[in-house]
Amino acid sequence: MIKPQSSNYYQIIDKNFNKTVDVPFTSITSYRGNADYIYMSVDQESPSLDNKIVEYNRKTQKYKTIFNTKFDMPSVQGVELNDNWLLWVDADESGWQLNPYFMNLKIQEIHPLTKENEENVFNDFPVLIGDYAAWIKMSRKDEKAEVMLKNLKTGETTSIFNLNSFSSLSAKDGKLLFTDKKDHFGHIYLYDVKSKEIKEFKSSYEFIGWARLLNDQQWVYLTFDDPSEPSTGDGKLIFYDAATNHSQEVVSDINSVSELNTDFNNEVFLYFNENGYYKKFKIQDHLLVEDGLLETRYFFRFSAENGIYIYDQELPNEKYKLIIQSELPN
Repeated sequence: MIKPQSSNYYQIIDKNFNKTVDVPFTSITSYRGNADYIYMSVDQESPSLDNKIVEYNRKTQKYKTIFNTKFDMPSVQGVELNDNWLLWVDADESGWQLNPYFMNLKIQEIHPLTKENEENVFNDFPVLIGDYAAWIKMSRKDEKAEVMLKNLKTGETTSIFNLNSFSSLSAKDGKLLFTDKKDHFGHIYLYDVKSKEIKEFKSSYEFIGWARLLNDQQWVYLTFDDPSEPSTGDGKLIFYDAATNHSQEVVSDINSVSELNTDFNNEVFLYFNENGYYKKFKIQDHLLVEDGLLETRYFFRFSAENGIYIYDQELPNEKYKLIIQSELPN
């Protein structure tokens, strides 16, 4: 592995506070923020990938390490944040061993979310929903998967759904969204953490995934080709409004997708077909409509949580930059 030179250490540029700070990190892979702090996985003299979790104080421009990896060849990532809790994943470079952790922000106590280094179990990246964390647990022996939910206050852990196929999770406004396949059709499931009710929505497509909540009633997801057949390049972005029971095909002819993000303003960002930009969408009259482009030459990936956008800018012959602001560039 060729490591970046010290000249490519990061700068943190906080446009809301008009501050620029040099930090001794050669990689910042995962990050979430709020009005006061940025939490991020960083590479600081790591023999491999990111090796610690750092808390950056936006007001003082000071940072401190809150977690060091337990692996020799690490890949710390998967940062998630809300008002009370912080989540992250400590993994080895291969991704075979993956241990999620959570921290109570008020008392700064760190605990493992699951049993560490379970030999025959894979615990996927967790998401936060209020005082709960959800993740997908899969047996390495029979590959059976289930959606798990843990109360971070009490420690109570329950299985809420048995999956037929592996899925990703999305959480917002007390709701958890995931997909599954049943009877040759894709199905979307919306779980209410408070009432423990699960609602099921049948898709018109067989192979679906990457479901993302915009709010507690609206979401987007992608359709895919049959993985056992040659690709047709006919993937789609679908918008669904549960309040009106209306499904909308927003984009078609998708060959590949690099990113699908939603933000705190009910906006959707899709990077697809290696176009060199994100296509933006917004909700208008219960439909998802195009709202311009977001050029990716300015940033590599971004976070849009808690009213803060954070994006990673890696321009040639310049210091790498982590940029923080309350609005994205036009």
